[in-house]
Amino acid sequence: MWAQVEQQALATTLLQAGPEQDTLCAGWRTRHLAAHLYLRAHQPWRLLGLPSSDGLDELAEECRDVLRYEQVVEQFLQRPAWPWRLGQLGGMNDLGNLVEYVVHHEDVRRAGDDPAPPRTLPPELNAAIWARFAPMSAGFYLPAPVGVLLTVPGSPRMQRRARPGADPVRVVGPPVEQALYAMGRRGQAQVQLRGSTMQVQRLADWLSAR
Repeated sequence: MWAQVEQQALATTLLQAGPEQDTLCAGWRTRHLAAHLYLRAHQPWRLLGLPSSDGLDELAEECRDVLRYEQVVEQFLQRPAWPWRLGQLGGMNDLGNLVEYVVHHEDVRRAGDDPAPPRTLPPELNAAIWARFAPMSAGFYLPAPVGVLLTVPGSPRMQRRARPGADPVRVVGPPVEQALYAMGRRGQAQVQLRGSTMQVQRLADWLSAR
């Protein structure tokens, strides 16, 4: 499954970065991201802010210690207990986790003063990312003031109308860049907006205000 491949790659990048590197998640360092990923997979109830449970901030504070940080990253790779393991069975893993892992991987790679360039991914992985991201794209663009058409260059089948409307703006870029752009990493996502000047400006203004 591609989610497992990306999970391993993300963990490797987190270990190489250490606990105090910046990320694209506002206010989070790598220790916060590691804590989030571990809790999301193994103890999701701790992310709900329930009075009787410690949350992300507590675990992220523990991860200031390098050994604890590395332990949490390694535990993130382990299979969760039931019933949380259900989300990693069969196609459910890619469905629920692939885009999450890809975006958070780039949150680490592209942060800081010397961001890493986009990765060259296997065509099969790009197709899997698109298959998971495209159906959810309307959730990001439906409130937009203009029609939005997502297009992957050189891939006629990778096209999705994320928001209906005449004279749509085309968001052009590879699947990873599309996901980053829609999910708020617009300063780092390498996409192009194409369409009439007025429509492109309306979309850009709307995005800037979010």
